[in-house]
Amino acid sequence: MYIEFVIVDNFVLTLLAGSAAARLCHKRVNIWRLIAAAAVGTVVAVFYPFLHSSAAELAVKLALWCVLSSIMFFKTQKFAVSSVLFLGCTFAFGGASYALGLILYSSASGAAEFCRKYPLCLTLGTGAAVYIGMRGVAKRLRLKRAREPYDYGAEVEIFGRKLTFEAFLDTGNCVFDPRTGLPVMITDAERFTSKLDASGAGEFVKNIDKFRTMTVETAAGETRIYILKPKSVTVYSDRHGHKIDAMVGLVGGRRFGSAHEMLIGPAAISEAV
Repeated sequence: MYIEFVIVDNFVLTLLAGSAAARLCHKRVNIWRLIAAAAVGTVVAVFYPFLHSSAAELAVKLALWCVLSSIMFFKTQKFAVSSVLFLGCTFAFGGASYALGLILYSSASGAAEFCRKYPLCLTLGTGAAVYIGMRGVAKRLRLKRAREPYDYGAEVEIFGRKLTFEAFLDTGNCVFDPRTGLPVMITDAERFTSKLDASGAGEFVKNIDKFRTMTVETAAGETRIYILKPKSVTVYSDRHGHKIDAMVGLVGGRRFGSAHEMLIGPAAISEAV
């Protein structure tokens, strides 16, 4: 029973820990290296009961960590960081079961008994839960890092009020106002009007028939937008504000999600960065 537990437990958790460490370092997972490392770790773990010295067991585990890290991450970028993360993930998976026992029983003895009662399914189940959580964190960090160069803040002064938007640099936004020649920053009418106060919203509705319109090409086809001339536009990049000349284009309804409220074209920010 011990051998079966060690084989399944160590093999699967080593795979999960190595995969999580690689993903946290934004690296592609090499499945064959992971399998080789998991196999080596499992073979060594079978002989742990024959080590009767705590110092000897610690030395073997440290040596094993170095060997497994070399198998998985040797000659890859961020070798040291990946190795430390692998160690941290191993601790996280190993401690997840004990932490669950502490939550349920509120005592060290109860947590230990809980882990002994449900060894295999508990260890693998909590390990899988931690792995899924780490993958989610890695995905969010990767997405955030990829978007950072394209995230801007925009402040539009119009109808007597300054409206702030979370803007995104859209390299596909090449819309220019044919009358003024200025680039057009695009948002949706519902989000725009929701940022206005009562007097501003009233002025917007009162003058809506006077706004110019133009047709633009989008991925979904042709769309008609309203063109507004703001009193001023400030674009924020790296916490620094830059005044630019641009128009505001409104598409009908609510088209943008919560992450980005406005699309700015490269021409609009060329003078701001």
